[in-house]
Amino acid sequence: MKVLHFQALVVGALCLGAAVLAAEAYNHHQQLAELQADARNAPADPAPALRRDIDALGARLTTLQPQVVALGEAQGRHTAAQAALGQQQDELAVSLKALEAALPGPSSSDLTALERRLAAAEAKLEKLSTRPSVPAAANTQPKASTDGKAKAKALTPPFTLLGIETRGDVRFVAALPAGAHSLTTVHLLQPGDSLNSWQLRAIRADQVVFHVAGHGDHTLPLP
Repeated sequence: MKVLHFQALVVGALCLGAAVLAAEAYNHHQQLAELQADARNAPADPAPALRRDIDALGARLTTLQPQVVALGEAQGRHTAAQAALGQQQDELAVSLKALEAALPGPSSSDLTALERRLAAAEAKLEKLSTRPSVPAAANTQPKASTDGKAKAKALTPPFTLLGIETRGDVRFVAALPAGAHSLTTVHLLQPGDSLNSWQLRAIRADQVVFHVAGHGDHTLPLP
């Protein structure tokens, strides 16, 4: 709005300048016509001062004419720029309405529920971090068991599921990345979205299905 106001002031100033120059040119035309009439009524050899006035007025009119033309062209350019700015403003207004009509953001109740789930997840993480470490397996364990544990560890999701969030008719899976403890790091995932190389495939009643490259689909329970 400040740009449009400034443009309006510039156009108004140009219009005022053009009007002043046009009025001045008109006055000079009138004076020149009067002087020419006086010159025609004067004797055959008019006074040198009158000749100088006529020449000066002619030179003045010659100088003012290009300025009037330039002001008219500048006014046309500013009018076109103002029209373009008005069109951009209309387009921005349409875009703003489209954004407002899009999916609404989370409500305060949604944020409160998400905070409760996050607090519960943080408590679970703290309990897991305070558990005593499991003694290392004896060297006599079969190699296949070690490989199975490594594979299971590789399939451990790099995030904690917090539950399902709903925005209108759209359902999201709330996931907290591993090691994160802030609400701002929670990700809302839809089928097709990925988090740390885990791609969400489907959202079911009490579980979700992720696809892990090299491991296939992996089903996780919802809290």
